[in-house]
Amino acid sequence: MKRKVVGTVLSLSLALGAFTVYHSESVVHAESLSSIKKKQQENAKKAKDSQAKLDANKSSQAAVEQEIARIDQVSTDTDLKIQTKQTEITKTKTEISVLKGEIAVVQKRIDERDKLLKERVNSMYESGGAVSYLEVVLGSKDFGDFLDRVLALNMIAEQDRQLLEEQKKDKELLEVKMASVEKKLNNLQQAMQELQKLQQQLKAQMAEKARLMASLEKEEDQLHAEAHKIENEGALLKAQEDAFRAEQARAAAREKAARESSSSGSAPSTGPVSGNGMIIKPAAGRVTSGFGNRSSGMHEGIDIAQAGTVPIYAAADGTVIKSEYSSSYGNVVYISHSIGGQQWTTVYAHMSSRAVQGGSVSKGQFLGNMGNTGHSFGQHLHFELHKGPWNAGKTNAVNPAAYW
Repeated sequence: MKRKVVGTVLSLSLALGAFTVYHSESVVHAESLSSIKKKQQENAKKAKDSQAKLDANKSSQAAVEQEIARIDQVSTDTDLKIQTKQTEITKTKTEISVLKGEIAVVQKRIDERDKLLKERVNSMYESGGAVSYLEVVLGSKDFGDFLDRVLALNMIAEQDRQLLEEQKKDKELLEVKMASVEKKLNNLQQAMQELQKLQQQLKAQMAEKARLMASLEKEEDQLHAEAHKIENEGALLKAQEDAFRAEQARAAAREKAARESSSSGSAPSTGPVSGNGMIIKPAAGRVTSGFGNRSSGMHEGIDIAQAGTVPIYAAADGTVIKSEYSSSYGNVVYISHSIGGQQWTTVYAHMSSRAVQGGSVSKGQFLGNMGNTGHSFGQHLHFELHKGPWNAGKTNAVNPAAYW
């Protein structure tokens, strides 16, 4: 009877313990999934905000493009006006050249007439002026000759007068034309200066708009990069959620197998790995940079370095949630783990190669070799451990060395 009571108590104790473990693990599972869900909600908000910024950027670019198109049109019109003014200036210069030639011819005629008139005036002065005319008239043979001489004198005087008046008019006309053309040329040159000034202003505006567009394009590139980063983080969070659920089942199976093995008295197999911590050190070598702050900022992991071909192993059983090449991490593998009901995530960066692309991995399984890819200076492994899901802010990062 006593044995039966003891057995009953022992059974109840085991059942209660199992319930307690199950209940505590379920709580941890729920907390881990809740953490992922919270991150997913935050990521969705980030994605929405990022898209809003991209839309605003696109609107700004469209407005700037319209302004640039307007300035292009104004600049084209200005260039056409400048070409027209240049043609007009060339034509005016040609007209001035022709007029100057005409003025030279007229001036030559005037000079010749002046010389002739001066000679005649000198002759008149030497012969007594008006007396000479009287002698010419009085020296007529008869009345008919008298009339002829008077008419000839009048004709000569009239011709001289007309010549002088015509020359004077021509000279005045040419001077007026010359003054008009020169005034027109001055106006055109002034207009040309104004147009050139306007063109310089337009070029300055175009340069400013181009600078603004370049700034917007740069901002767009940054926003696209941020959106891509958010999308990648969202995809990674989803993969981590799926992997964590799968790891829960696998962990439960492993724990069951371990309990059965323990109850049967046989020791569990640890495979090729060693160490008494929660995880194993993923690669041989010296820790060249530890977890924590350094000159370049917070270092959310540890760097392990060693020359030669150095294999990298999975730090614990888990599921590969991402295996890719990135500009920063180089060849990198992300693995999600469920250990004691808690979700953990490990990251293996700067590898020369990746031997896994997805699926489940076992503790100590070969992942690839140490390398120098991505933002790396020398061969090493950058190893991160996150208590919970990985996120871009690396808020869940912990010191891996404390867990192996």
